[in-house]
Amino acid sequence: MNSCRFLLVSMLLFSACEVIEQEPQSNITAESFFKTAKDADAAILGCYDALQPEAIRLVVWGEGRTDLYDVNDRTTNNEQQIIQGNVDANNEQYNSWNGIYRGINRVNGVLKFVPGITDPALAARKERILGEAYFLRGLMYFYLVRTFENVPLLLEPYTSTTQNFFPTQSDPQTLYAQIESDLKEAEGRVPDTYSAALETKGRATKGAIRAALMDLYLWQKKNQDAANLGAQIISSPANYSLVPGAGYANIFTAKNTSESIFELQYNNAYLERENNGNLQNNGLVDLFLPLGQVTPVYPGGNWRMIPSAKLRDAFAPGDLRRSATFQFTPTPAPPWRDANIPYVNKYIGTVTGPIRYQDANLVLYRLADVILMRAEALNELGQTAAAITELNRIRTRAGLANTTAASQADISLAIENERFVELAYEGKRYFDLKRTGRYAAATGKTNPNWTRWPIANSELLGNKNLAQNPGY
Repeated sequence: MNSCRFLLVSMLLFSACEVIEQEPQSNITAESFFKTAKDADAAILGCYDALQPEAIRLVVWGEGRTDLYDVNDRTTNNEQQIIQGNVDANNEQYNSWNGIYRGINRVNGVLKFVPGITDPALAARKERILGEAYFLRGLMYFYLVRTFENVPLLLEPYTSTTQNFFPTQSDPQTLYAQIESDLKEAEGRVPDTYSAALETKGRATKGAIRAALMDLYLWQKKNQDAANLGAQIISSPANYSLVPGAGYANIFTAKNTSESIFELQYNNAYLERENNGNLQNNGLVDLFLPLGQVTPVYPGGNWRMIPSAKLRDAFAPGDLRRSATFQFTPTPAPPWRDANIPYVNKYIGTVTGPIRYQDANLVLYRLADVILMRAEALNELGQTAAAITELNRIRTRAGLANTTAASQADISLAIENERFVELAYEGKRYFDLKRTGRYAAATGKTNPNWTRWPIANSELLGNKNLAQNPGY
């Protein structure tokens, strides 16, 4: 999602791509900026923009330190820590939360100042913009609490140097309560759909909010609430539907398919126009793809993390998801430099001549995820037959026979394994295993401290009121 404005507030609440304000910088404040409907529109787009550079972290936080990756000869020390699990507090490439808090600060600015805009042109969409902001704040805190557990809870924007820049941390239960409150505030303010697919999949809708809330309810063990929300999403007026198995790869290449509920949007035309990928850059494209050949030039990636042998072996014969999830380079290698190496195939970007754009959308929630979350909730409620029905919907789409699992315990494991292959490289595995208490059993990583990430050392040095997580 683009924003072509540079919103200069005294504490840099927002940033985007074009300087349009002519007032001297020292005179521009949040109060003087938020005046018109266009200001509100640009501000909420700036909140979405804040998430775009965070694609790698959102995925790695959600599935790093598990059993989805293996090292290779291009893996750096930072990625090796992610793969092996022993992440330290100096690994700021991956454990920095600055980008997420930058987004939270922008959202807090929207929530504080947009209600005071009196421009009549905003009346029809003011509540919707506030709903989008509540959703984004809830979503960003949901990532933070699942990754770090104890984090500062900031609900006001920084607009003055007199404010407290050394916040203390809140505990997970306080954070979960705020996330639930934000998502519920958002739900009634946004529509089921917008006029275009890009907006429907790229902006907060009822489906996106309910998917995040359903996810939260699983963490809170509110299984009936989760199951009910899953049913609402499945029957939504947005008409979500599973992409046919033969076209499974389209989920990640076609963008905003019928299965998608919420995606981070990347646009290569915008990238080309700006000649700068900072705001429209899905770094997963570079992280996962192999190097391209040199002559003739074929653009590739840097191949720093590869699919694990465990994941590659987990796909049953005939599984239609396999080739869309990972592939091997051919022998001989062209158009890649190296032959017979495995790589993640969900984020390939767009190739135009000698350029590969890092413009693959990142799907944060889609229907298959919701169906499997609903299966989990139903199974936890003892409604195992209903859970099997939901599980088999995903297996049927993949071209597989119905599950042979029957008991509640076996179905629980079957759902876990189905999520492993269905949602690989979409940022789910670590969060799933942490939520269910199965992290050590499933991954073989038995250090209990590894179910939370270390807070970056730079944050501890900059804020005397932060405490490092146990074990780091």
